[in-house]
Amino acid sequence: MEVNRKTLIKDIVNMGPRAIEILKNFGMGCIECPSSQNESIEDAAAVHGIDVETLIQSLNKIPLREKLKWKIEKKIEDVMKSRYNIK
Repeated sequence: MEVNRKTLIKDIVNMGPRAIEILKNFGMGCIECPSSQNESIEDAAAVHGIDVETLIQSLNKIPLREKLKWKIEKKIEDVMKSRYNIK
């Protein structure tokens, strides 16, 4: 997934732990708040006084392989929880 100004926080969070770490390093500690999930990265950056282009560049440097690995691991975890009640 390529991040742009309109990408939602929830979609960036779903990119995995490295994306979350980048957001937090830029000063976005509110990414876990339910109200921030449907906010665009552009709006969130404006609220926090962050240069959105620098943030987007950092997020887009995360290798695709890493993003896909996270999605696969998350999907396996969800299946294990739902089918086998494993937490």
